[in-house]
Amino acid sequence: MSTQIREVSSLEECRPLWEQFSPHLRAWDNWDLLFAFHDTQRYEFRFQVLEQAGSAVGLLPLVYDTADNSYELFGGCYPENRVLWMQTEHFPLLFDALPENTTFFDLKGQWVTDLLERFPEYAANFIEEDHQYFLTPAKLDYDFNNHLLATFSPDRRKGFLKDVQKLRDRASEMRWSQDDESELFIELNVMSFGEESDYFKDAGRAEVRRVVKALQELGMLRTFTIAIDGLKQAVSLSAVHDGDWIALYSSSNNKISNLGKLLTVETIQEGCRQRVNEVNYMTGMAWKAAWHMETLSCRTFRKPARPPKAP
Repeated sequence: MSTQIREVSSLEECRPLWEQFSPHLRAWDNWDLLFAFHDTQRYEFRFQVLEQAGSAVGLLPLVYDTADNSYELFGGCYPENRVLWMQTEHFPLLFDALPENTTFFDLKGQWVTDLLERFPEYAANFIEEDHQYFLTPAKLDYDFNNHLLATFSPDRRKGFLKDVQKLRDRASEMRWSQDDESELFIELNVMSFGEESDYFKDAGRAEVRRVVKALQELGMLRTFTIAIDGLKQAVSLSAVHDGDWIALYSSSNNKISNLGKLLTVETIQEGCRQRVNEVNYMTGMAWKAAWHMETLSCRTFRKPARPPKAP
C-alpha cells in the first residue's frame, strides 16, 4: 500500500493529530506543555502526516522557524529522548520530503541505532551525540547522600557536604511550593549571565513565563526557593509528571559561593523524598557528568548532514 505525506499547518488540525499519535507517557507528550514552548510569533506549524488510503499512519510534528528559515520538532530543543511517531520503513520517504535546514535535537539514541541498522545510509545525518543525565532515586535508597557515598572520593565528599552545610546554615528560608517564580528565575539568570543569558531578550522571557504558567495550570510545577538574609537568592522550577521529575529551570546568585550546589542537592533530595522514578537533568553541561549521574545517549538529526569535525 502506497504511503503519502500531507502537510498540515492549522492549529485546529495539528492538535488532534498530536493527541492521536502522542503516547501520552511523558511530560513531553503533553500538548499544553509543548505549546507553551511554541512562540506563535516566530514558528509556524508544518506537521507532516503520513497517510495510507486516506488514513493517518504516522506524524512528524514539524515547525518552521521564520527567524532563520529552519525546521525543527514542535516544542524546540528542551524535550530529550524523542522518537519520531512513524514506522521505521517510512523514514526514507519522510527524509526525501524534509526541507533543507532541518534539525531534530536529542532523539533517543537507541531509536536512532535501530533505525540505522535498517538504513545505514543515513548515518552521516545522525553523527552528533549528547547525553541525557538523570538519577534513579530507588537505586540510591531514596537518599542522595548514598549517591555521594558511592561515587565521590572521601575527600571530595567531605568537602562537598561541608560546602552545602555552610549554605544551609546561612539560609534564612528554604521553601517548596507551586508558586510561579519565573520573574525571580529571569532576574537571577540575567544577573549571572548578562547579555549571554537566554532570558536577556523579551522572547526568552516570554517563553519561560508561558512554560511556568502552563506547568502551574497542569499541576506539574514544583518550585523551590532559597532566601539568604531574607532575600530570595536561588530558585529551581521543576516539572513532575507521572512519577518523573524534570529539573527544568534553575538559577542562583553566583556571587554566593556554592549556592547553586545547595539548590541542586535540595532539588534531588526532594525528588527522593517524593519517591519519583527519575530525576531528569536533561542534556549538556559538564557538571552533571562530574556528579556521576546516569546517562542515556541522545542523537541529533540534521539535513543536510553536517561534515564531521576534523581530528
